[in-house]
Amino acid sequence: MKICRLEIKGFRGINSGCINLGDFTVLIGQGNSGKTTIIEALALLLGRDKLVKNLTEHDFFGSSPTADSRILIIATIAGFTPNDPERHAQWFRSGRGIPKWICATTGNLKPLSESANDQLACQIAFAARFDAETLEVEPCRYFYDDGAPLDPFDEASSVTPVPTALIKEIGFFLVPASRTWDRMISFGSELFRRVVSYAGGNPAEAVIQERDRLRNPSAPLEADEKIKPLVDAISADLTALFGRPSDLKLRLTSTDSDGVLEAVFPHFSEDGGTPLPSRRHGNGLISLQTLVLLMRFGSLRGSRGENFLMAIEEPELHVPPPQQRKLLHLMQSLTTQAIITSHSPAVAAMAQPHQLVLVANNRGALRATPLLPKALDTTATNLERGLFLSDRDITVSAIMHPRVMVPEGKLDARWFRLFARLADITADIAVGTSIDFTHEIGVIPTRDAQVVQTFSLLQKMHPAVLCLVDGDAAGTTYAGQLAALPLAPTNILQWPTGWVIEDVVGWVIDADPTVLADAQLTAAGVANTLPAFLTELKGSRKSDEVIHDLVADVISTKPACMKRIRHLLQLISDIAAGRAVATTAADHVIMTPATTKLWTFKNAVPGL
Repeated sequence: MKICRLEIKGFRGINSGCINLGDFTVLIGQGNSGKTTIIEALALLLGRDKLVKNLTEHDFFGSSPTADSRILIIATIAGFTPNDPERHAQWFRSGRGIPKWICATTGNLKPLSESANDQLACQIAFAARFDAETLEVEPCRYFYDDGAPLDPFDEASSVTPVPTALIKEIGFFLVPASRTWDRMISFGSELFRRVVSYAGGNPAEAVIQERDRLRNPSAPLEADEKIKPLVDAISADLTALFGRPSDLKLRLTSTDSDGVLEAVFPHFSEDGGTPLPSRRHGNGLISLQTLVLLMRFGSLRGSRGENFLMAIEEPELHVPPPQQRKLLHLMQSLTTQAIITSHSPAVAAMAQPHQLVLVANNRGALRATPLLPKALDTTATNLERGLFLSDRDITVSAIMHPRVMVPEGKLDARWFRLFARLADITADIAVGTSIDFTHEIGVIPTRDAQVVQTFSLLQKMHPAVLCLVDGDAAGTTYAGQLAALPLAPTNILQWPTGWVIEDVVGWVIDADPTVLADAQLTAAGVANTLPAFLTELKGSRKSDEVIHDLVADVISTKPACMKRIRHLLQLISDIAAGRAVATTAADHVIMTPATTKLWTFKNAVPGL
């Protein structure tokens, strides 16, 4: 079984939203977009243990619930084998779930099966309301019917609760982001006890032997000559008070079976050295204990043909990149379904494009969109292959920003990454030279000037995409095509007439022409005059990334050049964010149609 769809209403920062989930799903997006809320919604609905703290008013959207406010979380569960409700009486019978069917092609839910591709499904829900008299949140978990939705707290309605046994059968487990436990591999951990139970039960004989040894140690602490006088004095005092012998004994545990189990503490030895307790190791080992234990549990459940659904928040925490890759591959092999949240482009890039879901939240309206609707196959375009295969890590990094910029070419994107890096390393927050561009805008590596096609692809998944075109005739054509799209960019930027990205680099250098006199550039044979250098940069040096990096390094040492870079990047950030642009009216031209703004930079570039 697996969760194929999750609907959330009124829970925390999500007023309404729906997300489709596959066998392996990686949720990405900027902070506060709703990724953690999605995971905790699953925990509320499917968690056997109390994975989420007691709910309060702040767990309701808006934080001020009224009598009719509801948290509602609905999961559509499919993957029943065989695909016949008669064979799953524990799920589908009178007093249980209502059989539904999901179309494998469209994902639509329907009451009756219409083809062999339709999958049997069941819906379960978690609802909660706030009681203003008791000041408590009342929860309810029940079978849901989308054809006849009921309020479980309405006295006139009758809903069917979901038995705990069925929740256990789903087998949902969560590894939250705050993984700081140091005793996961011990009997103090419920998860460890559960794994031990699956593996064959507690080691009873060994526990009893250890219990008896601890009760009667060969060298008891109270017999030590340094503390024996104190222990004897306390025993004499107790005997005098109670009128019967009361000898004080010092033991390492409570000397019952539970005490022995609770005292077990994980130790790890590296390269045959002295075993050290887990808390003496780094956070990486502490964090991995939970993951390794869950993987072992998943393996045991899988060997018995049982379900194992796992959600993990930010696997990149405390886990170095090589282990991240191993971890994700292991998850895919051992789980029935895995759901991951991540802020790491490296982690996200390990998933296939259709497995990556970009989460965005606009004032409570959740939008969860896969990068591609299906796996890349032989019908994929060169554009899709470029964006989501060879340049996947750059593309994923870009779309995780609040806004995305699509320039006309791949070299444009690289120069912007260089500009952003220079702005970051030379920023002085104390004097206000930091800019918003680097954390607000991600730049897409556009191939073969396919700016229109790239925008059309990205705007399906990202809510804020702007475009930048050259100042030549082709750029003007692209700008017109973009503006004529049914869903046109809110902003289209165009370089000054006749300009391409190399002219922008020349404009930056023109602020301090001594850049070209630098010894490194001279040694590399770079022309020492700006017109000659631009000729090289547009010709023989156009794709010479070594020279580009050398030029960028020299520019970083020139304050006048950096002023121009920071100004340009901040200007683009302000336009993209809809902030007031700090220039005069003559510095840019705003054109329509519709709501599209075409910003044409003047040759001086606005504001300088």
